[in-house]
Amino acid sequence: MYTKDKTGIVMVGRAMEILDYLAGKDKPVGISEMAKDLSLPKATVFRLLNSLEEWNAVECSENEGYQLGCFLIKLGRSASKDLHLIDICKPYMDRIMKEVDENVNLAIEYENAMLSIYSTYSNSSVLSIKTIPISPMYCSAIGKAALAYYDDEKLAAYFKRQDLRKRTAKTIITREAFEKERERIRESGLAYDDEEYEEGLFCMATPLFNAEGAVVACISVSGGYGRMMAKKEKVAEVLRQAKEFIEIYTESMDRFEL
Repeated sequence: MYTKDKTGIVMVGRAMEILDYLAGKDKPVGISEMAKDLSLPKATVFRLLNSLEEWNAVECSENEGYQLGCFLIKLGRSASKDLHLIDICKPYMDRIMKEVDENVNLAIEYENAMLSIYSTYSNSSVLSIKTIPISPMYCSAIGKAALAYYDDEKLAAYFKRQDLRKRTAKTIITREAFEKERERIRESGLAYDDEEYEEGLFCMATPLFNAEGAVVACISVSGGYGRMMAKKEKVAEVLRQAKEFIEIYTESMDRFEL
């Protein structure tokens, strides 16, 4: 992989290979196994591991082998501390909007509702003038994407205390009805607003998780019912792809700034 002539560059490259290799292991690895897997001399691996161990980049258990060290945690935190949630999501949201030509919204939970913190608008959509900064959870796709991951006790409390009114004939207003949809959302990773918030409007949303498995935000795509139904599968695909990439960041962060 590394073809530079300078010894220092080659050794740095090999050290990175070792770290990348250990990152993919769920248990400590011995020198012999590592050298074989990486096609490197055992002596080279030994020297590199000694250097990495001095920096606490790897840790050695005499009986078990080598694993990643605590110094890498420090590096990871330093790399992610300045990343803001909107900054992370914005390029992916802009890409979704260009691919499906519909409005894309990012929201967080706030006071038992969803607060929009960033939106990108399609030039062809009339919905850009209708975006509301706060949406109810029970009848919006972006809200149901978060609501589906409440535990049973929290979900029961939500439906008990909220004033749930039918906005359209399709609006779900009981916990029993939502339980069926909750299961489907958890299986597919996607929530739908099928004209439940407003007639003629179809929305699709997906939750974003942190390392603890908690929902930190949701992303939705909104558009006219006919247009969205015609490209429903494509919207689902691009949402899932964006979710996968965004969660590389959100799953490695302890906290977020907007």
